[in-house]
Amino acid sequence: MKFDLLIKNGTIVDGTGKAAYIADIGIIGGLIADIGNLDSSADRVIDATNHTVAPGFIDHHTHYDGQVTFDPLCTFSCFNGVTTVVSGNCSLTLAPVRPGDETALAGMLAKVEAIPYDVLINGVPWGWSTFGEYLESLDNKLGINYGVMVGHSAIRRWVMGEESHDRTATGEEIEAIQDAIRESIEAGALGISFDRNPRHVGLDGRPLPSNVASLDELYSVASTLKELDTGVIQVGDPLGQELSDEICTKISESSGRPVTYLSIVQSVLEPQQWKKHLSHLEDVNSRGNVKVYPQINPRPGLRFFQMNSAEFFNLMPTWKSIMNSTDEEKISAFSERKTRIQLAQEIEENNNKTALGFSGRWDHVVIVKPALQSNAILTGKTIQELALEQSKDPLDVFLDLSIEEQLKTWFARNQQNNDDDAMSEILNHPHTLIGLSDSGAHVVREGGYGYGVYFLSHWVRTKKIMSIEEGVRQLTSIPADIFGVVGRGRIQIGSKADIIVFDYEALSLNESEESYDLPGNAMRLKQTARGIPYTIVNGEVLIEHGEHTGALPGHVVRNDACLTYDKASS
Repeated sequence: MKFDLLIKNGTIVDGTGKAAYIADIGIIGGLIADIGNLDSSADRVIDATNHTVAPGFIDHHTHYDGQVTFDPLCTFSCFNGVTTVVSGNCSLTLAPVRPGDETALAGMLAKVEAIPYDVLINGVPWGWSTFGEYLESLDNKLGINYGVMVGHSAIRRWVMGEESHDRTATGEEIEAIQDAIRESIEAGALGISFDRNPRHVGLDGRPLPSNVASLDELYSVASTLKELDTGVIQVGDPLGQELSDEICTKISESSGRPVTYLSIVQSVLEPQQWKKHLSHLEDVNSRGNVKVYPQINPRPGLRFFQMNSAEFFNLMPTWKSIMNSTDEEKISAFSERKTRIQLAQEIEENNNKTALGFSGRWDHVVIVKPALQSNAILTGKTIQELALEQSKDPLDVFLDLSIEEQLKTWFARNQQNNDDDAMSEILNHPHTLIGLSDSGAHVVREGGYGYGVYFLSHWVRTKKIMSIEEGVRQLTSIPADIFGVVGRGRIQIGSKADIIVFDYEALSLNESEESYDLPGNAMRLKQTARGIPYTIVNGEVLIEHGEHTGALPGHVVRNDACLTYDKASS
């Protein structure tokens, strides 16, 4: 038989964890048609000698809900070995939406995920109402594969309107929410996402609707998936409630479905917490009817921020009020001595040891990139170090620098995932899920697109915490199975031909750079990878030697009950 595409002489790491082997892969009609020593002709042949051939990465924690409508490649994920992304995380989606409510959904996504609001309002071609209409608007218009969960905040807003931000739902409203969930799942949603992060608010400062919901509502809504027998559930930042009250465990019990949540970390502030968390996972997952997986970010623990948008101060009332004001108002408030006294008091009384809030540890706040050339000498110093040099209070040093540079100084918190032994144990644990790239979010201060490249190049190749076969499995078939991405994540005959060809020894990340390519020329950080000459989606070469080929072979990935909608399965 003649192949559309033939990949010759590659070292195949098939995503199952089995030992690598050298073979050819023949592709017909977007599917893997044969594997072995193949001599058939093909429309195109790729010589993969001395290269690894693996399934494309499946990035399950992204926020491309708006970007995908005007950027079918979901850049810059596709330049980092990713062939499938999953959005709709943390209760946030742009559907379903009632006419006139677009600004509310865009505002929540913009505020929580630090995406420019103007980009979402003016760049997104609104026009859908239901979740199914949103998915249909993307059919046959994608570069990579795109799956999405339906967000609980969007559903609550759809059913309860403005009151969704303020109160618990009645019994009748919960039934209406369940009906809307059913409709969205039947249209193809991969599952449901909830949020329990108290600092997550919309542009108006009100909490996300999902955070207002009672736990009984969450369990009732989750149970909808049990009757449908499909779908995954993602929960944003319920860690404390999971360890104390087992809310994610109960959500899994109520739904009969896998639940993944944010997140497990190794933290210098609570050095033993990760061990307790792993013990908890072993306990609850041993119960037979529970499948819960906290996500672990394999990237360095640096969390970049500027003082025009840093949300982790929102757990303190005065800080929250200031951070939700204009930049001019922020600068004015931060300049007042009386306000600074109040801010310092709140840090002293409310310092937070989790990733959600500010710990008060100025020795872990690093100056990454000053905005003014005259301050370049400060690069790499901590606020604590600078305070000692200047004989000033750390808060004054921090705010004085921020004001001097008009809130454009790049800082980073460095307090997580910086212990190799702990990270090795967490990344290798059978009940953790590697990911949390947050791609499409926080676009001006971090680009997590290359989480998979970093994981393979740093933890697998350099640190040798696991074999390449297991490393690839962690990025491919494991998320495919948890999220119900059927037919992807493995190199097997009959599977979708989502494949990357890479030079394992050369695999690495390029330095981040500013890119002014969002609608309205808005800025975001760009990061691409080296060592991946070919990214293939549904049998077509999408990225070749770092350049888009012009092809748009991506599919909308619907849940396993909706496979008739997937054009590749028809």
